[in-house]
Formats: sequence, structure tokens, C-alpha cells
Amino acid sequence: MRASRLALLLSPLLLLAAGCQEISDAIDDASSDAASGDGTGSQVSAEFSATAPFTVTVDGAALAADVEALTVAEERNDGYDRSLFPHWKDDDGNGCDARDDVLVAQDRSGGLTEADCGGAMTGEWVSMYDAETVTDSGDLDIDHFVPLKEAWGSGAVDWTTEDRQSYANYLGNSWHLIAVTASSNRSKSDQDPAEWMPEDESAWCAYVWAWVEVKKEWSLTVDEAEKAALLEYAGAC
Repeated sequence: MRASRLALLLSPLLLLAAGCQEISDAIDDASSDAASGDGTGSQVSAEFSATAPFTVTVDGAALAADVEALTVAEERNDGYDRSLFPHWKDDDGNGCDARDDVLVAQDRSGGLTEADCGGAMTGEWVSMYDAETVTDSGDLDIDHFVPLKEAWGSGAVDWTTEDRQSYANYLGNSWHLIAVTASSNRSKSDQDPAEWMPEDESAWCAYVWAWVEVKKEWSLTVDEAEKAALLEYAGAC
């Protein structure tokens, strides 16, 4: 991820007015601390792992505590439409939309740059969900780690369109948007961890950690079944 983009966006985002959850533009230095770890919880870096575009050593107890801290609420899915989250925008004005930014950032070949945006790309990507290596960008989907419909039902129903666009195109870390095989993304669809987990079981702890991180960063709720599943997986990490 480009340093300038990180400087602007790598932060937990805050919900402001009670009853109307607006995403704050404020930058919080605490997220930088979280990225390096302080020795008391899960340790994460932006380095690629074997199958994910980030490396995390998960502390199961800390993860369970984070799950317990999430607000539990029933999902509110009425009125959802994907178009309510304007996505694949070039919010940073670098000539690449968010999809292409992710493809360039998560390419392991090291041969792609912003000049490759806007067309088919040849590189090397490893799909976290099924551990498949892909060389043609056309075989990849860019997945919202917490799907748009899940985000809507977990709080984004109350956001502004601007807030939802920020969520849909967020590039501030390497797990919010992730390049995965189209088949695995479509298998996942809009399901939460109570309903779907990656085919590659070695990715489960990192997957649950990243799911919880997104829920924390965007102050999204969890439902009862989702929380129970997250706690069960955290207990095995």
C-alpha cells in the first residue's frame, strides 16, 4: 500500500452523532500502533503471509475480548441495494479505481504499477480463501471483507452515501478489500462467519481476526449467531 495513502487513511474510523452513524474523517494515531502491535495482543504487519496480503499472529484471548466488546444487535437488511455503496471509485485521484489499487498493492510479482490500471493485468496473487495462485486479474474478485450487505445490516443503513462510498473504496489497510478467486468470493457471497468460512482452514484465525477488525474499525454490530461463531473460532486460535 502506498505510504501517502496510508498516511491519509490508516485509522480506526469513528461514528459520530448518536442515532446517526457518520464516519469521521479524523485520523487516529492509534491505528498505527495496532499495525505494529504492542506485545499484548495480536501482532499484524503489512507483509504478505503465505496466503493473505497481510501477516497476523493471532492472540486468541485478545481476539475473544474484541468479539465480546462488539455491540450485539439484529441485522436490519430492509432497503439494501448494492448501489447505495458507490464503489470502485478513484477517491485518491491517482488514476486507479479502488479495484485496480488493490490489484497493484496485492500483486506478489512486484511488476505492476499505477500505469497498469484500467486494463487486464498479469501478475501473481494468492487467494486467501482457497490458497489458489492466480496470474490473470480477470480471474479475481475484489472482496469487501465484511460484505456490503452485511455492513448495511450491521449499521451502514444509518450512514450517509458519502460514508458508504468511503467504506466501499477504503484502502487504509490490507484486509478491508482483498483480491480472491471469483469462485471463492461468490461462494462466500454476503455470509458472515456463522454461515461461511474459507475453504483453506489454515486461514481461519486470520480471517476471523480481520472480520473483527473491520467490525471494530467501522463500529459495526454483530448478531447473536455471528458472535457465537466468532467466539468459537477465536477459542481455537
